[in-house]
Amino acid sequence: MELRHLRAFVAVAEYGHYGRAAASLRLTQPALTQRIQTLERELGIQLFKRNAREVRLTPAGEAFIEHARGLVQAEDRALLALSDYASGILGRLRIAYLTLWDSGPPANIVAEFRRRHPAIQLETTSGYSQVNIDRLIAGETDFAFVGVAIGEHDGVAIRALDRHELVLVMAPTHPLMQMERVPIHCLRGVPMIAVSSSGVNAPLAAASVGWLTKYIGEPPNIIREEPPDQMSAALAQAGNAVAVITEHRAALARSDGLDYRPLSPTPLIEYGFAYVRDNTTPALASLLKTVEDVAPPMPDRLPADSEMIWPPRHGAAAD
Repeated sequence: MELRHLRAFVAVAEYGHYGRAAASLRLTQPALTQRIQTLERELGIQLFKRNAREVRLTPAGEAFIEHARGLVQAEDRALLALSDYASGILGRLRIAYLTLWDSGPPANIVAEFRRRHPAIQLETTSGYSQVNIDRLIAGETDFAFVGVAIGEHDGVAIRALDRHELVLVMAPTHPLMQMERVPIHCLRGVPMIAVSSSGVNAPLAAASVGWLTKYIGEPPNIIREEPPDQMSAALAQAGNAVAVITEHRAALARSDGLDYRPLSPTPLIEYGFAYVRDNTTPALASLLKTVEDVAPPMPDRLPADSEMIWPPRHGAAAD
């Protein structure tokens, strides 16, 4: 097998279209088709089903795609390392920050890494958890900060770094503001604005609704969904609606004329980082060592009257 044939296979699988895949590789469509046919002959299997409207992987293609993608990404990393060496760069690392996690461990880890390894060039981006995981799997980034609830993905390692309390945000005139701490069951029937799951962290959005349903005794009264960065504005306009967001972002929402109260039991979520396990570049290894030194593992035990939304745990505190 030649890597150029594998690269053609991965491109067609990702674009679902021979013409667009050929353009991405700067090939003619007949040349791309020939590479796919050569690969299929070498493997003795059909990789794609093709009709007038679309190109789909066969079951054999589905089984083979992750292996092919891994080989292509390994070649990309090797070529990037050679390019860095020729340019006098001792290493390059692509880091994706988490849009909703703008303080604490991420800043501390990256600052310490820069101090220890000033010759390694950092390229940074930012996105929600789903975007960051997609970039990681596609080989577009080496290390990503994510919400742990994004869940498991083949070949990807995830480790928690921090826990955040979720609180109830609302207008200062809302009746629930009269309580020092709001029991979850008091949210029955209360209009709520939920975080949009599209492109953010769908598993966490679903887990949050399930968690609220368990304590309210029925599904929460969600009147609409909004992206996290639009939540404050939406609440300010809604008047009688409430939302459950992290305490850090709830404090920022006070500048929009909102306020918040803690919940009972206290819902917790975890933020952490992710990387592809077979990425063995020295730059990533150095960053993982920095994480070890700067952010030791968190204790398993949770504070009293608190509960993880994801992964779900039973009881108020975990032993």
